[in-house]
Amino acid sequence: MLVDVSIPQIGIDSLTYETDSELEEGTRVIVDVRRTKYAGFILGESRANLPPNVKAKPVEGVIDERRIIDRDIWELATWAGKITMSGMSKALRASLPVHVLTGEKLLPPPEAEVSAKFTERNYFNPFDSERFNFFLAELDSDLRTLLLFSRKEDTKSFFVNLPESLKAQSVLWSSESKKFFETWKMIQSREFRVVIAPPGGVFAPLMPQKIIVEDESNPAYVIPYTLNLSARSLAGKRAAILGAELILAGRIPSLKTFIRTKPREILKPERKNIILADIHRSRKEDLPGIEGNIPLTYTLTSRTHKEVADGHNVIWILNRTGESSEVFCSNCGESVKCPKCGGIMQARNDGGLLKCKRCGMIRRLPELCENCGYHLLIGKRPGIEALAKIAGKYFHDVHIYTDGVKLSDLHGLILSTSKGLRLLNEIDTSLVAWLDLDSELWRINHNNRYNVYSMLCESYWRGRTRGSNRKLLIQTRRKGLMLAEFLSRGWEKFIPDELKMRREFMLPPYGYMIEVETSGKKLRDDIINSLMDAGIFVMDPGDDSKPFYVSCESLEAVRESLEPEKFIRNTKNQFINITVRSD
Repeated sequence: MLVDVSIPQIGIDSLTYETDSELEEGTRVIVDVRRTKYAGFILGESRANLPPNVKAKPVEGVIDERRIIDRDIWELATWAGKITMSGMSKALRASLPVHVLTGEKLLPPPEAEVSAKFTERNYFNPFDSERFNFFLAELDSDLRTLLLFSRKEDTKSFFVNLPESLKAQSVLWSSESKKFFETWKMIQSREFRVVIAPPGGVFAPLMPQKIIVEDESNPAYVIPYTLNLSARSLAGKRAAILGAELILAGRIPSLKTFIRTKPREILKPERKNIILADIHRSRKEDLPGIEGNIPLTYTLTSRTHKEVADGHNVIWILNRTGESSEVFCSNCGESVKCPKCGGIMQARNDGGLLKCKRCGMIRRLPELCENCGYHLLIGKRPGIEALAKIAGKYFHDVHIYTDGVKLSDLHGLILSTSKGLRLLNEIDTSLVAWLDLDSELWRINHNNRYNVYSMLCESYWRGRTRGSNRKLLIQTRRKGLMLAEFLSRGWEKFIPDELKMRREFMLPPYGYMIEVETSGKKLRDDIINSLMDAGIFVMDPGDDSKPFYVSCESLEAVRESLEPEKFIRNTKNQFINITVRSD
């Protein structure tokens, strides 16, 4: 009998072997690949037609008497590997601890009662505390429940504040913990009824009867470097496989959820608390050695002074870290690239150090341009470090903090990227200001307009309770004006407008958007040519350091053209990273 075997340790999706015994799908076996023994997973009976003169290698041994992976995780991995075009081996690596992949002996999981019918509910409320009280009520049952949060800090905070009676039945999921595998085995043996987890915990071996996804529209649910697939989508598919109850919650629904269930908005931001400031009427503060400026309107500075004088904290949001977002040659215009991955380098520490935006590599600023040898390298688009210098000119008597601030005795002006919104749960903040909303909308991403709107909602509501107040100040040009105006009209007006535009261009959720990153120009060109030869339109920004995109109605149309094995010969130095978005 011939069987196909997936070998996740070495990234092989399917090899054909011979066996004398009938083996259940998902059973782990030992196989030989180039004279090295590996653990593999039975995919089922092979349909391969081997030539008469070719004999398949035998399965060397059987690790498990029967499948030791829960049925829902196996089916979820199978689906995820196919829908993302990443293959079964990558899906299994994302789903299971390394101990399982390498063949460590395990007891099979106990049989678990499952629900009979899939159901879906939602709960959208702008106040965090009210949603969390709703979750506590949902956890207070006898059902095995998986509760997912988009951020690790929210996951831990919720777990720490659980009532002791619930905490005794619950476990905090962390794939980074040294005790992770022990925790994984305890969950699989049903020692815990509740798992509280960040996105990666969507694979917790609980056989859940109820799955709750908090902040379900957050793009942070996309699990990078593994499947590049949203944990929210995985949670929905898993609930469907098990016939479990799915509860989607948050401040604002995702587009898919809005289409399916048409949730209602219970409260809109007050128009008087949304302040629009025209960037064209701002001061332009320039810094030596940096091209571009950071606009500071009179409205921004005067409102900030007033709120701080009244004893409140103010947060300014600028999504550019470092001294400047990019360093380039004033002679040839070429940007300084990362020697490791070719990504754009941004300036840190007054420009003395550079950090790669893609891989994080740090290097010193070269004395000469590495493209033409010219001696003058300058920054482009000032970031948070430059903003701190500018703000210091206007606020002599105010404490100014930047990213990484500690919460003790905090009072003043906080300069941060959008990651600083996490502080809204911890400190009294009466004003959140977006310094350049238009720069957020210029990013190349089909989902960018929705993501920016969602972050504006978070800026207004996060950490607040009923009766509290907060103002949102938005510095914008004409491009961001309409988006800001939608805030007071509410997401019940914004989402239909967004869906109308997407339907016209067959963008997600009406089609698929595929993002492709490659390790080099030749590999990139080969893939683009393969797609174009197949009659598939490619959206290429013209910068080899950035991904290119393909929009399509069906994945089957592009699956063959994007098969990595067609292009990669030396996998040590080349990679293809494919992200499929369906929102």
